[in-house]
Order: sequence, then structure tokens, then C-alpha cells
Amino acid sequence: MKVFDFIYNGPIIRVMEVGNTGDPAKEYCAMNKLILLMMAGGVTLMGIGCETPHHRPPPPPPPPQYRTQPMGLPDIKMLAKSGVSDEVILSQIRNSHSVYRLDAAEILDLKDAGVSEKVIDFMINTPSLYRPSRPPPPQPSY
Repeated sequence: MKVFDFIYNGPIIRVMEVGNTGDPAKEYCAMNKLILLMMAGGVTLMGIGCETPHHRPPPPPPPPQYRTQPMGLPDIKMLAKSGVSDEVILSQIRNSHSVYRLDAAEILDLKDAGVSEKVIDFMINTPSLYRPSRPPPPQPSY
């Protein structure tokens, strides 16, 4: 039988003959120490293997970009009829990034609804100020 002799000689393997038993207390202590050493090694290896690397926390998400809805012609007519100043209407149009392609009938309709020429002129020039969120419809081919 092979037994590690840890008590006096360090980790030395000694061979014992079947009929010749040594000090049982010595052998019991040696086996307990060996088991404890193997358990400590196993726990250490498990701890090393389970250690997670330290990562920086992910950056916070970017703040949401609030986009106002486009200002339609009915909205502008309603504001003008309600007596809202030109500057407020122009600010709303700027903040909404609305792009208008007004035809003659729409310009006359806006004028009849009480929209000032300053606002109508600004609306006519919006295609050069902002890129539209969607491309304009294709021109009909004749």
C-alpha cells in the first residue's frame, strides 16, 4: 500500500507491506492532510476558472432624439387663424424640419386663411433649408 508521509518527511511515498502496518494515527493524519490539500487545490482551481474578467460597464444609451411631427398646411392655417404670431409659426416650422413644395393653389389657400407672406415665403424656401426625411415623389414623364 502506498501512503504519503507528510508528517515527518514531506511528500514522500513509502511502500508498506501488507502484514506490516505502521502507526494508524500517523497514516490517518497523512490521509486527512492529503485530502485537505487536494480539496484546497480543487477549490482554488475552481475559483480561478470561475473568475469573470472585469469589464467596464457599457456606456449609457444616447439621449432620445425627440422629433416633432411635420407641420401640415392645416396646422399652419389653424395657427394663423388663432392669431399666433409669425415668429412662433416660423419656430414651429424650423423645429419640425418640415419641407414644403407649394403649388399656386396651396399658396392662395394659405393667403386666404390669413397666413402672412413672411410665413408663406419661408415655407416656399424650406426645400433649400432642410433635406426631406423621404425623397420627393418622382416627376411624371410625358
